[in-house]
Amino acid sequence: MVELPRTLYEEIVGHAQAGWPDEVCGLIGGQSRPDRTYRIANTAETPQVRYLMDPAEQFAAMMDIEGRGWDLYGIYHSHPSTEAYPSATDRGLAFYPDAVYLICSLADREKPVLRAFMIIDDEVREQGLRITEADPSAPDSGKVLRTLP
Repeated sequence: MVELPRTLYEEIVGHAQAGWPDEVCGLIGGQSRPDRTYRIANTAETPQVRYLMDPAEQFAAMMDIEGRGWDLYGIYHSHPSTEAYPSATDRGLAFYPDAVYLICSLADREKPVLRAFMIIDDEVREQGLRITEADPSAPDSGKVLRTLP
């Protein structure tokens, strides 16, 4: 089960909506949990149907993650007009078997769908996704706000 703080959920969905009709992409860093998103520019020649992270921005994000003593928790991108499921291209580019892959579908722009997957050796395993309250110091920290399919 992937537990994603509400603020990170809102950042990912907001990034996808702001970038529509193109795919957006980014990284998620954290220390055994997702702590921060890193928006990365999509430099693909056909950004409506695929993403390619800007190498300099990706490198800077990875250095920041490493500098904080964190791990690469996840990689996210959007599907502006198709379902939130890894395409053949997504599976072929899944080079981080320990990372969670999050896909935000805007096929229905009024109802974005965010799903989480592990992709190992071209095998896709969907992970449950819980959106939780974001502030660990809050009295209701860890309260499940929403469980997504």
